[in-house]
Amino acid sequence: MGEKKLEYLQSKRLEVLEAIKPICEAFNIKDYDYELQETGQRETLRIGEIRIGCSCNSTSAIINELIGYIFITIWCRGRSLGAFDTQSKNIIRQYWI
Repeated sequence: MGEKKLEYLQSKRLEVLEAIKPICEAFNIKDYDYELQETGQRETLRIGEIRIGCSCNSTSAIINELIGYIFITIWCRGRSLGAFDTQSKNIIRQYWI
């Protein structure tokens, strides 16, 4: 990976972590990271054991993925989304690895 690309990704990682920190703190999520893989330019939001593919996403798109994670793991626990429960949850989890 080129040096400029690596610098950009490391800068993006810090930006993402800074943006999601207050949301994670509000929901008592302590185990999270924005992981970069040097080969193949993989960017992954890791929350506990869950990994969400975020390659080439903007910071706001990554925040949306975090909100989807919170919605599925906290709000939906024990609740149904109605007739399209499975389909709705599958769409939200489509990039979960």
